[in-house]
Amino acid sequence: ASVESLDEAMLCIQQPKISSLQLIFNIFRQRPKQSLLTEAMKKQVGIIARLPLASGVLSGKYTKKTEFDSGDHRNYNKDGQAFSVGETFAGVEFEKAVSLAEKLKVYTGGAPLAQFAQRWILDHPAVTTIITGASSTEQVKNNVAACDLEPISEEIHQKLFDFYLEKVENLVRCEL
Repeated sequence: ASVESLDEAMLCIQQPKISSLQLIFNIFRQRPKQSLLTEAMKKQVGIIARLPLASGVLSGKYTKKTEFDSGDHRNYNKDGQAFSVGETFAGVEFEKAVSLAEKLKVYTGGAPLAQFAQRWILDHPAVTTIITGASSTEQVKNNVAACDLEPISEEIHQKLFDFYLEKVENLVRCEL
């Protein structure tokens, strides 16, 4: 099942024949950590993390002045005009998301932010796979390189969760 909200995910995970759940899970959308991932492991339901880079904002390559082509959802859906605002930049207003992503770089230990963000997801045992986007061979190689990073320490994981609770969660403009 592919779901938008944690409530939908919790409803689906109670169904006897569910084998996997696809949902938004990234450093800017950490709510599933609090209950869903544990429940998924108990019920042996695979978690497919989508939008791992929050529409690219967790790649660290954008600035507040970045402009997207007119046909790019990051342009025409930045405020939820076409579909759920939560699908674009994890529901955080672009300029704020860029600022927050910049602040995350202090936790990466020198790793590229995109790889670090994917490593963060991989560190959660309930996650079976990540749906990564790539528009070039270079991006594919960078995505794969996330697997080569050492797991992130529990201390940094806690700091990232605190960062999410204190700076991000209240900025997400959709149902979590």
